[in-house]
Amino acid sequence: MTIIRLLFKGIGAALLQMTIIRLLFKGIGAALFLIVVALATGYITMWLAMDKDTVQLARVIGMDSTAALKLLREQGLQPKVTGREHSEQFPKDAVLSQRPASGTWVRKNGEVRLVVSRGRDAVVLPNLSGLPLPQAQQLVLQQGFTVGRVAQVHSPDRPKGEVIAQDPEAGVLSRRGSSVALLVSLGQPEEPADILTPPSPTFRNILSGEGAPKGIP
Repeated sequence: MTIIRLLFKGIGAALLQMTIIRLLFKGIGAALFLIVVALATGYITMWLAMDKDTVQLARVIGMDSTAALKLLREQGLQPKVTGREHSEQFPKDAVLSQRPASGTWVRKNGEVRLVVSRGRDAVVLPNLSGLPLPQAQQLVLQQGFTVGRVAQVHSPDRPKGEVIAQDPEAGVLSRRGSSVALLVSLGQPEEPADILTPPSPTFRNILSGEGAPKGIP
């Protein structure tokens, strides 16, 4: 029995040694693979750096697009603006992104694609008070907004069809695509002016539908 136990212990030790050897060979193989990849990458990078027909791409993100295009052309590249997007971070005409990325080695005459900022997606609302309704609506659309609720109210001092007030107010920074509500004059009231409540103090309530004047769908 003692001999059998010793025999099993010997077999177990041998198997353990074989397992360790296998793991060592696997680890050495993985390490050798990583070394080969690193050497190959370094060689390619060095080869590209020594190649006179390649240049390291400059970083142009944040630069004015005109200056960025000039710099890339001076590097012997072919820059191209492929898109424009709104940005809260970058001013209008600044470069938002570049492809390939900066630092990349590229061949001369290679194409570099740039995306340029349109600026903030918000503009200051113009003053619409005093304008005829069609002109005010056209201006709202030209600025990138939509025409919201249009309410009408009699006014003793505003001609019929003239804008009395707006919401949001003029001068407010608003996002493009948002709506602008208008309060428009119906002209002189039929009743005496002294018994009417002036519309100006409550024009926000009128535009929100809480007032009594007529609305235009």
